[in-house]
Amino acid sequence: MISFLKKLGFYSRLYDQSSINREMSSSEIRAQKKQPPSPISSLPEEIFVDIVARVSRSYYPTLSQVSRRFRSLVASPELYARRSVLRRTEQCIYVAISKDQTSDIHWFTLCIKPNGGGGTSDHRLVHIPSLPPMPLQGSYVAVGSSIFVMGGFQDWSITSSVSLIDCRSHTAQPLADMPKAVAGSVAQVIDGKIYVIGGANGHSPMKSRSRTMMEFDIETEVWKLKSRLDWEQGKVWFSSVAMGGKIYMRTCYNSFVCDPVTSPDHFVKDEVLHSKEWLGSCVVEDVLYYFDVRGKCLRAYDPKLRSWGVVNGLEGLLPRGCSWSKAASYGGGKMVLFMQTEEIWCAEIAVERRQGGDIWGTVEWCEVVLGGNFRIMDCVPVAVLL
Repeated sequence: MISFLKKLGFYSRLYDQSSINREMSSSEIRAQKKQPPSPISSLPEEIFVDIVARVSRSYYPTLSQVSRRFRSLVASPELYARRSVLRRTEQCIYVAISKDQTSDIHWFTLCIKPNGGGGTSDHRLVHIPSLPPMPLQGSYVAVGSSIFVMGGFQDWSITSSVSLIDCRSHTAQPLADMPKAVAGSVAQVIDGKIYVIGGANGHSPMKSRSRTMMEFDIETEVWKLKSRLDWEQGKVWFSSVAMGGKIYMRTCYNSFVCDPVTSPDHFVKDEVLHSKEWLGSCVVEDVLYYFDVRGKCLRAYDPKLRSWGVVNGLEGLLPRGCSWSKAASYGGGKMVLFMQTEEIWCAEIAVERRQGGDIWGTVEWCEVVLGGNFRIMDCVPVAVLL
């Protein structure tokens, strides 16, 4: 499909217009204006829709910047109706970014630009302009082709609002508010229900901590206040994942495991899990992974063996001097790992368990994907229906 777009004289123009933070000289701009119109602009609408429907969704934020026709098509229901007929899904990575950790959230997606014929590729984080700014320190979970955005700080006040991002059309709509306003909560999906646990419920996140669990039934769209949890005041959640129907959570002082379906008010401490400072973690094939910025290695925790290990084969292949990292599962035994130096790097890593039980990793690529003073607050993998 990309080769077909190249033949139409469209593909190279697409990336010339969409490069982020690119400075163009006046001569470049004049030369670009003199280019003849692309043949794709004269195609009948039905054929035009069918072509774009077959293009990877990772290109859509870039496509929307090419012209009004593309921008209108990317947001049109006709395009997604055609994609639904094709019945394909694509794993996409959505990234919530704050410029200085105090401003609103803006959404980006990880896009890939193949460099024609060279066998290499250019990866970047591309802003999604159709999505409005969203609350800082909200909680995010993916369900189907959508992302739920819950709570957070909006205009310096904690909100109970919930928004649903449609990752097919890159539009957002409001849903029923949560029973309580919270920010910085644990949020995971278990058996068709979203669980929102703890979080700040006042202006001081360290002193005003919620002790409640809220449950959202995805099918009925009804919220329930489950219980008043038994933990000390001042508990701040730093990381969480869902594995095997349970939620694994970390604070500064302890790590906990909770089964929200059978024992929603019972949190079991896990000292082995807490022996490492697991932050910005993800789960690949029922193993927890996180990048240890101090130890400069990718660590893995197997909940069945209740043991930590180091992923082999990555020595010298990842950037040095990282101040933080975020990981997201990418399907097929892979993950993407975002790392902050003076810029934001991203690596795609395939992991596998070999004979003897050791886990090995292979770096598929590792590149700078965004420059400037930005901070990734979270990254969400979404299986988008094409």
